[in-house]
Amino acid sequence: MIQPPGNCPVCKRIDFVQKVSALYHNSFSTTTELQTSTTFVSSVTGSDSAGNPTYGSVPQTTYSTVPVTHQTRLGALLNPPQLKKIPLPVGEKIILWLCPVLAIALYVGPASLFPHLFGRSGTNPAIALVLLVIFSMCGLSIGLPVLLGFLTHRVFFRRANEHRRELQQHEQEHWQSLLRQWEQFCYCSRCDCVFSSGDEKAVPPQQLQRLYSSG
Repeated sequence: MIQPPGNCPVCKRIDFVQKVSALYHNSFSTTTELQTSTTFVSSVTGSDSAGNPTYGSVPQTTYSTVPVTHQTRLGALLNPPQLKKIPLPVGEKIILWLCPVLAIALYVGPASLFPHLFGRSGTNPAIALVLLVIFSMCGLSIGLPVLLGFLTHRVFFRRANEHRRELQQHEQEHWQSLLRQWEQFCYCSRCDCVFSSGDEKAVPPQQLQRLYSSG
């Protein structure tokens, strides 16, 4: 349950106290700013001795308005806790990165081989190209990399991914605990301090992390 703002533990007053969550959500503002861009276009710049026009690149500046979102300095200091993502195992990342390379290699190989084979047999090159596309889409160049990626995630690194999911679940629960604490924080603009409702401990906004308990 989110408690209402309480008295500041420093000045013992409530008239300048606000909830941190409200200050954070109100710290964003969007404005429109003028943006300029310069491009070079070809244009007639003169004529030669024979009277023929000469062309050159002329800079052309365009102006446009774009929305820009700003956040106050105080709002940035009062950011809520962020959920950390547990990355994939390093070995699995390497194999998954190599899957597109394998797909390209399995495509380029037949692409260089098929025209020679079908050219020698007198087959129309267009037919050879169609057969190559069918082979690539339905055959090795996609099937093998997809199978390798599936086996990597479900078989080769199954235990590592089960452990990663357990860590992610633990991190999710820890983040939710920190978020519930953050929702209880208050800020006193008179004393420039942050405190938790019902707690006598107060810290500057720059030291907001000190208010979080490990529970």
